[in-house]
Amino acid sequence: MRTPTRRTFLTATSMAALIALTGCGASNGAAADTSTATSPSSGPWSFTDTGFSKTTTLDEAPDSIVVDAYSAAALWDYGVRPTGVFGFGLTEEGGLSVGNADVSQMAIVGKDAEFNLEKLLSLKPDVIVGFGNTDGSGWTWWDEKVQSDATATAPFLPVKFGSRPVQEVIEDYASLAKALGGDIESEAAISAKNAFNERLATLKTLAQEKPELKIIALNGYDELYVGQKSLGQLALLEELGFTLTGPTDKSGWASLSWEKVGDYPADIVLSYSGTAEQVKDHPVFSALPAVKAGQVVEWDDKRPFTYASYVQWFDELIEVLEAAEPVAS
Repeated sequence: MRTPTRRTFLTATSMAALIALTGCGASNGAAADTSTATSPSSGPWSFTDTGFSKTTTLDEAPDSIVVDAYSAAALWDYGVRPTGVFGFGLTEEGGLSVGNADVSQMAIVGKDAEFNLEKLLSLKPDVIVGFGNTDGSGWTWWDEKVQSDATATAPFLPVKFGSRPVQEVIEDYASLAKALGGDIESEAAISAKNAFNERLATLKTLAQEKPELKIIALNGYDELYVGQKSLGQLALLEELGFTLTGPTDKSGWASLSWEKVGDYPADIVLSYSGTAEQVKDHPVFSALPAVKAGQVVEWDDKRPFTYASYVQWFDELIEVLEAAEPVAS
Protein backbone atom coordinates (compact mmCIF):
# COMPACT_ATOMS: atom_id res chain seq x y z
CA MET A 1 0.00 0.00 0.00
CA ARG A 2 1.31 3.42 -0.89
CA THR A 3 0.81 6.11 1.73
CA PRO A 4 1.72 9.79 1.72
CA THR A 5 4.82 9.09 3.86
CA ARG A 6 7.74 7.77 1.84
CA ARG A 7 11.27 6.93 2.91
CA THR A 8 14.28 6.44 0.70
CA PHE A 9 17.65 4.79 1.00
CA LEU A 10 20.70 4.10 -1.17
CA THR A 11 21.96 0.62 -1.98
CA ALA A 12 25.15 -0.66 -3.57
CA THR A 13 26.96 2.67 -3.21
CA SER A 14 30.51 2.85 -4.55
CA MET A 15 32.27 5.81 -2.96
CA ALA A 16 35.41 5.19 -4.98
CA ALA A 17 33.43 5.68 -8.15
CA LEU A 18 31.91 8.88 -6.79
CA ILE A 19 35.30 10.45 -6.09
CA ALA A 20 36.20 10.05 -9.76
CA LEU A 21 33.00 11.59 -11.02
CA THR A 22 32.94 14.90 -12.86
CA GLY A 23 29.94 17.13 -13.46
CA CYS A 24 27.92 17.04 -16.65
CA GLY A 25 27.80 20.79 -17.14
CA ALA A 26 24.58 21.66 -15.32
CA SER A 27 24.10 25.21 -14.12
CA ASN A 28 21.31 27.37 -12.81
CA GLY A 29 20.32 30.33 -14.94
CA ALA A 30 17.91 33.21 -14.60
CA ALA A 31 14.28 32.49 -13.83
CA ALA A 32 11.90 32.29 -16.76
CA ASP A 33 8.17 32.88 -16.98
CA THR A 34 7.57 29.92 -19.30
CA SER A 35 9.27 26.62 -20.01
CA THR A 36 11.92 27.16 -22.66
CA ALA A 37 14.48 24.98 -24.37
CA THR A 38 17.03 25.15 -27.11
CA SER A 39 16.80 22.84 -30.09
CA PRO A 40 17.72 19.24 -29.20
CA SER A 41 19.38 18.77 -32.59
CA SER A 42 22.83 20.26 -31.97
CA GLY A 43 24.88 22.59 -29.80
CA PRO A 44 24.30 23.54 -26.15
CA TRP A 45 21.01 22.39 -24.62
CA SER A 46 19.03 23.98 -21.83
CA PHE A 47 15.62 23.77 -20.26
CA THR A 48 13.89 26.07 -17.78
CA ASP A 49 10.95 24.65 -15.85
CA THR A 50 8.12 26.95 -14.80
CA GLY A 51 7.72 25.45 -11.32
CA PHE A 52 11.16 26.14 -9.89
CA SER A 53 12.38 28.50 -12.62
CA LYS A 54 15.56 26.46 -12.64
CA THR A 55 17.60 26.26 -15.84
CA THR A 56 19.40 23.01 -16.57
CA THR A 57 22.18 23.45 -19.14
CA LEU A 58 24.21 20.80 -20.96
CA ASP A 59 26.96 21.01 -23.58
CA GLU A 60 24.68 19.12 -25.96
CA ALA A 61 21.24 17.55 -26.03
CA PRO A 62 20.96 14.68 -23.53
CA ASP A 63 21.21 11.19 -24.94
CA SER A 64 20.97 9.05 -21.79
CA ILE A 65 18.03 10.15 -19.64
CA VAL A 66 17.07 8.63 -16.29
CA VAL A 67 13.62 9.50 -14.94
CA ASP A 68 11.27 8.69 -12.11
CA ALA A 69 8.22 6.59 -13.02
CA TYR A 70 5.92 9.62 -12.98
CA SER A 71 8.09 11.42 -15.51
CA ALA A 72 8.38 8.31 -17.67
CA ALA A 73 4.60 8.18 -17.86
CA ALA A 74 4.33 11.87 -18.73
CA LEU A 75 7.01 11.82 -21.45
CA TRP A 76 6.38 8.45 -23.08
CA ASP A 77 3.30 9.40 -25.10
CA TYR A 78 5.30 12.13 -26.82
CA GLY A 79 7.85 9.60 -28.03
CA VAL A 80 10.56 10.23 -25.43
CA ARG A 81 12.33 6.99 -24.49
CA PRO A 82 14.33 7.24 -21.22
CA THR A 83 17.35 5.03 -20.67
CA GLY A 84 16.55 4.28 -17.03
CA VAL A 85 13.69 4.62 -14.59
CA PHE A 86 13.26 4.60 -10.80
CA GLY A 87 10.75 5.39 -8.11
CA PHE A 88 7.27 4.55 -6.94
CA GLY A 89 4.81 2.71 -9.14
CA LEU A 90 7.22 0.23 -10.72
CA THR A 91 6.19 -2.58 -8.39
CA GLU A 92 2.51 -2.23 -9.29
CA GLU A 93 1.52 -4.73 -11.97
CA GLY A 94 -0.15 -2.64 -14.65
CA GLY A 95 0.04 0.29 -12.25
CA LEU A 96 -1.30 3.71 -13.11
CA SER A 97 1.93 5.50 -12.20
CA VAL A 98 3.82 4.41 -15.33
CA GLY A 99 0.93 5.09 -17.69
CA ASN A 100 1.68 3.80 -21.19
CA ALA A 101 5.42 3.65 -20.57
CA ASP A 102 6.98 0.26 -21.30
CA VAL A 103 9.19 -0.44 -18.30
CA SER A 104 10.84 -3.36 -20.13
CA GLN A 105 12.45 -0.83 -22.48
CA MET A 106 14.16 1.00 -19.62
CA ALA A 107 16.76 -0.12 -17.10
CA ILE A 108 15.34 -0.10 -13.59
CA VAL A 109 17.59 1.91 -11.26
CA GLY A 110 15.42 1.26 -8.21
CA LYS A 111 11.85 0.43 -7.31
CA ASP A 112 9.80 2.42 -4.80
CA ALA A 113 12.20 3.74 -2.16
CA GLU A 114 15.27 1.87 -3.39
CA PHE A 115 17.96 3.52 -5.51
CA ASN A 116 20.99 1.70 -6.90
CA LEU A 117 23.87 4.10 -7.53
CA GLU A 118 26.01 1.55 -9.35
CA LYS A 119 23.17 0.93 -11.79
CA LEU A 120 22.82 4.67 -12.31
CA LEU A 121 26.56 5.00 -12.99
CA SER A 122 26.43 2.21 -15.57
CA LEU A 123 23.83 4.11 -17.59
CA LYS A 124 26.07 7.21 -17.81
CA PRO A 125 23.10 9.58 -17.61
CA ASP A 126 23.32 13.07 -19.08
CA VAL A 127 20.39 14.22 -16.96
CA ILE A 128 18.05 12.88 -14.26
CA VAL A 129 14.40 13.98 -14.33
CA GLY A 130 11.84 13.64 -11.55
CA PHE A 131 9.44 15.30 -9.14
CA GLY A 132 11.54 17.90 -7.35
CA ASN A 133 11.96 18.48 -3.63
CA THR A 134 11.30 21.83 -1.96
CA ASP A 135 14.03 23.76 -3.78
CA GLY A 136 14.29 21.53 -6.85
CA SER A 137 17.79 20.35 -5.98
CA GLY A 138 16.85 16.67 -6.00
CA TRP A 139 14.07 14.11 -6.12
CA THR A 140 11.40 14.83 -3.53
CA TRP A 141 11.85 11.44 -1.79
CA TRP A 142 15.67 11.33 -1.71
CA ASP A 143 17.43 11.93 1.57
CA GLU A 144 20.49 14.20 1.64
CA LYS A 145 23.03 11.45 1.04
CA VAL A 146 21.18 9.97 -1.93
CA GLN A 147 20.70 13.45 -3.35
CA SER A 148 24.37 14.37 -3.17
CA ASP A 149 25.51 11.04 -4.63
CA ALA A 150 22.98 10.95 -7.46
CA THR A 151 23.38 14.59 -8.49
CA ALA A 152 27.16 14.13 -8.57
CA THR A 153 26.49 11.69 -11.40
CA ALA A 154 24.31 13.95 -13.55
CA PRO A 155 22.33 17.21 -13.26
CA PHE A 156 18.90 16.81 -11.72
CA LEU A 157 16.09 18.44 -13.72
CA PRO A 158 13.12 18.94 -11.38
CA VAL A 159 9.43 19.05 -12.18
CA LYS A 160 7.28 20.71 -9.54
CA PHE A 161 3.92 19.18 -8.68
CA GLY A 162 1.91 19.06 -5.44
CA SER A 163 0.01 22.32 -5.04
CA ARG A 164 0.49 23.39 -8.67
CA PRO A 165 -2.46 23.46 -11.08
CA VAL A 166 -2.71 20.23 -13.04
CA GLN A 167 -2.55 22.09 -16.36
CA GLU A 168 0.78 23.69 -15.45
CA VAL A 169 2.41 20.35 -14.67
CA ILE A 170 1.08 18.82 -17.89
CA GLU A 171 2.44 21.75 -19.89
CA ASP A 172 5.82 21.54 -18.14
CA TYR A 173 6.14 17.93 -19.22
CA ALA A 174 5.00 18.75 -22.75
CA SER A 175 7.63 21.47 -23.00
CA LEU A 176 10.28 19.12 -21.64
CA ALA A 177 9.24 16.42 -24.09
CA LYS A 178 9.63 18.87 -26.94
CA ALA A 179 13.07 19.85 -25.67
CA LEU A 180 14.03 16.19 -25.62
CA GLY A 181 12.94 15.69 -29.21
CA GLY A 182 9.41 14.46 -28.53
CA ASP A 183 6.41 15.29 -30.72
CA ILE A 184 3.86 17.43 -28.89
CA GLU A 185 2.10 18.55 -32.07
CA SER A 186 0.94 15.11 -33.17
CA GLU A 187 -2.69 14.59 -34.06
CA ALA A 188 -3.14 12.48 -30.92
CA ALA A 189 -1.56 15.12 -28.67
CA ILE A 190 -3.66 17.96 -30.07
CA SER A 191 -6.83 15.86 -29.90
CA ALA A 192 -6.14 14.98 -26.27
CA LYS A 193 -5.65 18.63 -25.30
CA ASN A 194 -8.91 19.62 -26.99
CA ALA A 195 -10.72 16.76 -25.26
CA PHE A 196 -9.25 17.86 -21.92
CA ASN A 197 -10.70 21.35 -22.31
CA GLU A 198 -14.05 19.93 -23.39
CA ARG A 199 -14.24 17.74 -20.30
CA LEU A 200 -13.35 20.68 -18.08
CA ALA A 201 -16.35 22.54 -19.47
CA THR A 202 -18.58 19.53 -18.84
CA LEU A 203 -17.39 19.19 -15.25
CA LYS A 204 -17.91 22.88 -14.60
CA THR A 205 -21.48 22.59 -15.84
CA LEU A 206 -22.10 19.57 -13.62
CA ALA A 207 -20.80 21.48 -10.61
CA GLN A 208 -23.25 24.26 -11.36
CA GLU A 209 -26.14 21.84 -11.88
CA LYS A 210 -25.43 19.83 -8.72
CA PRO A 211 -24.05 22.28 -6.14
CA GLU A 212 -25.31 20.14 -3.26
CA LEU A 213 -22.92 17.26 -3.94
CA LYS A 214 -20.02 16.83 -1.52
CA ILE A 215 -16.83 14.96 -2.40
CA ILE A 216 -14.32 13.27 -0.08
CA ALA A 217 -10.95 11.97 -1.29
CA LEU A 218 -9.80 8.90 0.65
CA ASN A 219 -6.53 6.98 0.64
CA GLY A 220 -5.63 4.03 2.83
CA TYR A 221 -6.76 0.88 4.58
CA ASP A 222 -5.14 0.26 7.98
CA GLU A 223 -4.25 3.94 8.11
CA LEU A 224 -6.61 6.40 6.47
CA TYR A 225 -5.82 9.75 4.90
CA VAL A 226 -7.95 12.42 3.30
CA GLY A 227 -6.61 14.37 0.34
CA GLN A 228 -6.47 18.13 0.81
CA LYS A 229 -7.47 20.97 -1.48
CA SER A 230 -3.80 21.87 -1.77
CA LEU A 231 -3.24 18.86 -4.04
CA GLY A 232 -3.45 19.93 -7.68
CA GLN A 233 -6.04 17.36 -8.70
CA LEU A 234 -8.39 18.24 -5.85
CA ALA A 235 -7.73 21.95 -6.23
CA LEU A 236 -8.91 21.61 -9.82
CA LEU A 237 -12.22 20.10 -8.70
CA GLU A 238 -12.75 22.94 -6.23
CA GLU A 239 -11.87 25.48 -8.91
CA LEU A 240 -14.51 23.94 -11.15
CA GLY A 241 -17.07 24.50 -8.41
CA PHE A 242 -17.28 21.22 -6.51
CA THR A 243 -17.39 21.05 -2.71
CA LEU A 244 -14.74 18.95 -0.99
CA THR A 245 -15.22 17.74 2.56
CA GLY A 246 -13.08 16.12 5.25
CA PRO A 247 -10.63 17.14 7.97
CA THR A 248 -8.06 19.79 7.08
CA ASP A 249 -4.30 19.75 7.38
CA LYS A 250 -1.50 22.06 6.29
CA SER A 251 0.09 19.23 4.32
CA GLY A 252 -1.48 17.51 1.33
CA TRP A 253 -2.99 14.83 3.54
CA ALA A 254 -5.00 14.75 6.75
CA SER A 255 -5.04 11.68 8.97
CA LEU A 256 -8.49 10.33 9.81
CA SER A 257 -9.61 7.36 11.88
CA TRP A 258 -12.19 5.09 10.31
CA GLU A 259 -14.46 5.73 13.28
CA LYS A 260 -14.60 9.41 12.32
CA VAL A 261 -15.30 9.06 8.60
CA GLY A 262 -19.02 9.43 9.25
CA ASP A 263 -18.36 12.89 10.68
CA TYR A 264 -17.79 14.08 7.12
CA PRO A 265 -20.82 13.00 5.06
CA ALA A 266 -20.08 12.82 1.35
CA ASP A 267 -22.08 12.04 -1.78
CA ILE A 268 -19.04 11.11 -3.89
CA VAL A 269 -16.04 9.14 -2.69
CA LEU A 270 -12.73 9.40 -4.50
CA SER A 271 -10.83 6.20 -3.68
CA TYR A 272 -7.05 6.32 -4.13
CA SER A 273 -5.87 3.97 -6.87
CA GLY A 274 -3.14 2.41 -4.71
CA THR A 275 -5.65 1.11 -2.15
CA ALA A 276 -8.92 1.15 -4.11
CA GLU A 277 -9.20 -2.62 -4.55
CA GLN A 278 -8.17 -3.48 -1.00
CA VAL A 279 -10.42 -0.93 0.68
CA LYS A 280 -13.57 -2.23 -1.04
CA ASP A 281 -13.75 -4.93 1.64
CA HIS A 282 -13.25 -2.57 4.57
CA PRO A 283 -16.48 -2.68 6.63
CA VAL A 284 -16.59 1.07 7.23
CA PHE A 285 -15.78 1.98 3.64
CA SER A 286 -18.32 -0.42 2.17
CA ALA A 287 -20.99 0.96 4.50
CA LEU A 288 -20.57 4.57 3.40
CA PRO A 289 -23.75 5.87 1.70
CA ALA A 290 -21.83 7.02 -1.37
CA VAL A 291 -20.19 3.60 -1.73
CA LYS A 292 -23.51 1.80 -1.34
CA ALA A 293 -24.91 4.05 -4.08
CA GLY A 294 -22.03 3.21 -6.39
CA GLN A 295 -20.87 6.83 -6.39
CA VAL A 296 -17.15 6.02 -6.20
CA VAL A 297 -14.35 7.08 -8.56
CA GLU A 298 -10.69 6.09 -8.32
CA TRP A 299 -8.18 8.91 -8.14
CA ASP A 300 -4.43 9.44 -7.95
CA ASP A 301 -2.85 12.85 -7.51
CA LYS A 302 0.23 11.53 -9.34
CA ARG A 303 -1.55 9.96 -12.29
CA PRO A 304 0.35 10.52 -15.57
CA PHE A 305 0.52 14.23 -16.30
CA THR A 306 -0.73 14.05 -19.86
CA TYR A 307 -3.94 15.42 -21.31
CA ALA A 308 -4.98 11.94 -22.46
CA SER A 309 -4.58 10.48 -18.98
CA TYR A 310 -6.70 13.20 -17.43
CA VAL A 311 -9.36 12.85 -20.11
CA GLN A 312 -9.68 9.21 -19.10
CA TRP A 313 -10.13 10.19 -15.45
CA PHE A 314 -12.52 13.00 -16.31
CA ASP A 315 -14.70 10.55 -18.26
CA GLU A 316 -14.88 8.21 -15.26
CA LEU A 317 -15.72 11.13 -13.00
CA ILE A 318 -18.33 12.56 -15.37
CA GLU A 319 -20.07 9.20 -15.69
CA VAL A 320 -20.55 8.98 -11.91
CA LEU A 321 -21.41 12.64 -11.44
CA GLU A 322 -24.08 12.67 -14.14
CA ALA A 323 -25.99 9.92 -12.35
CA ALA A 324 -25.12 10.95 -8.79
CA GLU A 325 -27.74 11.91 -6.25
CA PRO A 326 -27.31 13.38 -2.75
CA VAL A 327 -26.95 10.50 -0.29
CA ALA A 328 -25.06 12.15 2.60
CA SER A 329 -27.09 12.58 5.76
